[in-house]
Amino acid sequence: PSVVICNTQSRGKGRKGYLWSSPKGGIWVSIFLESTLKLENLFLFVMIAAICICETIEKETNLKPKVKWPNDVFVNGKKVAGILLDVETCIDSGKNKIIIGLGINTNNDLRLTKSKLKNKHHNHYPMTTLKDEANKPDISNVLFLSRLLNNLSHHLSKIESDPFVNENILDNYIRRIMESRSHIVYSFNVDEKAFEGEIVDVDIDGSLLVKDIEQQKIIKIHSANSVNLR
Repeated sequence: PSVVICNTQSRGKGRKGYLWSSPKGGIWVSIFLESTLKLENLFLFVMIAAICICETIEKETNLKPKVKWPNDVFVNGKKVAGILLDVETCIDSGKNKIIIGLGINTNNDLRLTKSKLKNKHHNHYPMTTLKDEANKPDISNVLFLSRLLNNLSHHLSKIESDPFVNENILDNYIRRIMESRSHIVYSFNVDEKAFEGEIVDVDIDGSLLVKDIEQQKIIKIHSANSVNLR
């Protein structure tokens, strides 16, 4: 894979094209690679990135991160990182071009972040930085990024050849999603209808089974909606 690391981004984006503020001090990374995985399996890249970010946070700090479905990492109920997956399908070669975008609030000034997001569409979840939550003078972006990229490289190198790696990632992802239920209040939107729901289970493809609290029915919410296809 090829990796691009930025000190800042002027046009950072999140899911659905929403603005992602990327001021100096944070970690903003794009990873480029090709994959023969089928489209329905590409969400595995999001799972791997989420797990690797969580494991790096745990090793570099005393924090206990949670994965908020589908592609965010939270610490103490506040968003600290996000993942974006862009895919360009290539029928002729049989390989899809993948970009994994990672945004991690390590040391960036949240006042700058919030000023960038002012009057822009963004979710209602509070934000934080690893520096603030760990109560440290500074997080070493170099050490954090080195550990993160090594972990990502390990998993990405085996993603298409070792099915047991995929199973371990899926189990890890599901466990962290289910753990997040007691720390994060989830709200969902299906067919432009917002509702509060309780996570019942995570399917093998990363999709959620959610119980609509008001209507008392089970709804499946597809993880594929978190993959931007070109």
